[in-house]
Amino acid sequence: MSQFITLMLRNISYLAYLFSCSVYAQVINNASSIAVPSEQENRAWQSVKKTWRDDIQFHGFLSQGLFSSSGNNIYGKSKGSVSAGLTELGLNASYQALNNLSFAAQGLYRRAGANTGDAGQVTLDFAFVDLNLLNLQDGRLGIRSGRIKNPWGLYNETRDVAFTHPTIFLPFAYFERSRTLFLALDGGQLYADYNTSVGAFSFKFNYGWMNADDKELLTAIINDPTAAGHLESKPSFVTQLSYELWGGQYIFSLSYANLDLAYQATNMADPYAQMQAHFDSFMLSGQYNGEKFSFSGEYNLQWNKFTDIRLGVPDNSPVSEHWYVEAGYRILDNLQTTLRYDSTVQDLSDRDGKKFAAKTAGMLPAHLMYAQAIVFGLRWDITPSWMVRAEYHRVHGASTISLQDNSDPAQIAKNWNIYALQIAFRF
Repeated sequence: MSQFITLMLRNISYLAYLFSCSVYAQVINNASSIAVPSEQENRAWQSVKKTWRDDIQFHGFLSQGLFSSSGNNIYGKSKGSVSAGLTELGLNASYQALNNLSFAAQGLYRRAGANTGDAGQVTLDFAFVDLNLLNLQDGRLGIRSGRIKNPWGLYNETRDVAFTHPTIFLPFAYFERSRTLFLALDGGQLYADYNTSVGAFSFKFNYGWMNADDKELLTAIINDPTAAGHLESKPSFVTQLSYELWGGQYIFSLSYANLDLAYQATNMADPYAQMQAHFDSFMLSGQYNGEKFSFSGEYNLQWNKFTDIRLGVPDNSPVSEHWYVEAGYRILDNLQTTLRYDSTVQDLSDRDGKKFAAKTAGMLPAHLMYAQAIVFGLRWDITPSWMVRAEYHRVHGASTISLQDNSDPAQIAKNWNIYALQIAFRF
């Protein structure tokens, strides 16, 4: 191997020497002609630089949250204190290589309480190549390949960009504990857009492998933060059909996800070694965006199936329900208030969680199976690049909290409050 490397380096050095000699000879022969670029050459070079600037775009965002709560922790030790446990920083680049071919990628740094640790995590949020197969006056058809955001509801594709949703916390329908599962997949996407006289239609179909290796997601399924293994995705798909009227004043969409996971054990003695999980999930979304008022609502119904959980635990097939209604009012052009009612139930056959608590002999409280919240928020867009917002949550139930941040089930409160403040920047 060392002889091969030596030989390769020797050949590369020899080629570099020949190339430098030829370049030097050309410089000598043409010295008189390269002294001062002509005006035509300058114009050509300026055109090249302009094309480069137009075809490559860089953007980014940064947000920092502060949280205080009663009863339960949010993004770190917020109970009876203040936590700065949610930080999100993203940087993306896109390149329009040809009229029908482009590339895009985004890196994301995220620190979100105990689930990511104090140091946070850096991930590849998305990275794909986009090929436009058909481009018509009223529509287009194309494919993308790589790591692609999933078209789920109104907010999933931009959920980490604070400016794209009205409140700090997304509604319960975007279940934070299963965030990594729905966020993106590694595979491909077929997309189509078509504009008509009665509105604009958009269709997306994602197929591939989800990022299921997340401790919080595993804990949400088995309610055991001590499990040593991890989840792995099988081929899955997410699709969405959306409709916009009058330039986005009215938006409606139907999303569907079919996801399969398997537990990967670290050893044969792992009690969850054979566990399988399957999800069938529908999301119906609607939004109105007026000059002063805005209204949003989404309803999510999810069929879950967990098999071979562990010895002595029967297979389980709960049906989950998540929904919310939200109203916004623009007080000033840069000042908006939001009011939302949020609801989530992990098992429609056990809305109050009493069956769940009985199965665990009271070790896990019933209110881990549901949550309802009233949310009031205020958003101030200081400039197009800077935003500050504050909100208050009155919560009944605890199904959305992180068991990484709340490791003692006996201390999990049923009724509690959240006070949150966030500052965000984008470019």
